[in-house]
Amino acid sequence: MEQTGEVELGRMTSPEAATALARAEVAIIPVGATEQHGPNLTLETDTTIAHRLSVLLARRLYPCAVVVPPVPFGVSHHHLGFAGTLTVAPETFIAIVLDLVRSLRHHGIRRFFIIDGHAGNQGVLEVLMTKLRFELGVQAAYLFYFTLASDVIERGVCSQRWGHACEVETSVALALEPGLVRQQTLAAGELHPPSMPFVDPWRAPRLGVPQAFEEITGNGALGDARQASPEFGQAIVDRVIERAQTFLEAFLRQPV
Repeated sequence: MEQTGEVELGRMTSPEAATALARAEVAIIPVGATEQHGPNLTLETDTTIAHRLSVLLARRLYPCAVVVPPVPFGVSHHHLGFAGTLTVAPETFIAIVLDLVRSLRHHGIRRFFIIDGHAGNQGVLEVLMTKLRFELGVQAAYLFYFTLASDVIERGVCSQRWGHACEVETSVALALEPGLVRQQTLAAGELHPPSMPFVDPWRAPRLGVPQAFEEITGNGALGDARQASPEFGQAIVDRVIERAQTFLEAFLRQPV
């Protein structure tokens, strides 16, 4: 059952934080990006979604979890062709999160759960998990919400090529923070055909080739955001929170 106590570290005083950290068993770190989402969503979308999911989850676990202020920059080089995108190097991203974990470890936290709102962070998060577990000696895990609710998404998605500024992400934004959505300019993705064989990320067989987003879509979007709905978004959110809570309850029983 969701609780009403404060879970966001940044909204606490230092004495309040001391109490919260003393009883917390896990720190939840939201990570996102500041990047283009075409005409459909604002630049802060990935960060805001990760933050909102983190707070919802922490409230379910209160008082066992605290939420760290979100990291608003991610690995977004592939979006730089569209105005407003900011990126950090993978090494910078890793260094920031490692320093946050070291700070929290100083305050007694030994388990960390990262909620990611940006697909482009996933590769570096895999590296980061190894560093956290085997170099810093802490328990760590992460989720990217698309993958934890893949069954719900597959039942409701309208497009073959989705995953960014699409009906899925726009629906989640409508459910969590409607102000992220530009209803008056919603548009379908203007997709380009693949320029080389076996580089289409939505089709097998495929191989790995880094592509700039403007090589994939003319307007920065995939899918069809016009098909988004808050109901679809809420179904995704509910599944993510339900499964993340199930995981964390088991995660907290693991020895440090």
